[in-house]
Amino acid sequence: MWRALAKRLMADFSSGKFDAVHVAYMRFVTTSKQVPEVMQLLPLAAPVVSKTAGNAANYEFSPSGPELLADLLPKSVVVSLFQAFNDAAVSEHVMRMVSMKAATDNAGGLGRTIRRNFNRARQARITTELTEIVSGAAALA
Repeated sequence: MWRALAKRLMADFSSGKFDAVHVAYMRFVTTSKQVPEVMQLLPLAAPVVSKTAGNAANYEFSPSGPELLADLLPKSVVVSLFQAFNDAAVSEHVMRMVSMKAATDNAGGLGRTIRRNFNRARQARITTELTEIVSGAAALA
């Protein structure tokens, strides 16, 4: 699914249909924290180079640089999109689990409250019946 979407996005971007492609998703940080994030998928952003790094080294690639980029860039886009989908899915599932835990805890508390109220009403009814029996017996004596 995401591979087909990534291929279509890359084709539309390459044809000039889009100037840029951004993906908005919930990034999973911890079970209690998910952060909304917008990631630029295309064009790929250049890596941040440290100013203290000095001169860049000259490397020789095998296969050639353009051939390597033609293979790795599409894979990079697919992997980035896959990561965004996974983060969004994990965030959703975690929030569902948290919500269900809160609902379960609230239902348990509600059950205890209802049981307590029922027992109080039952005890009041028993006390009333006993009071009526004792009053009736005292009236006969």
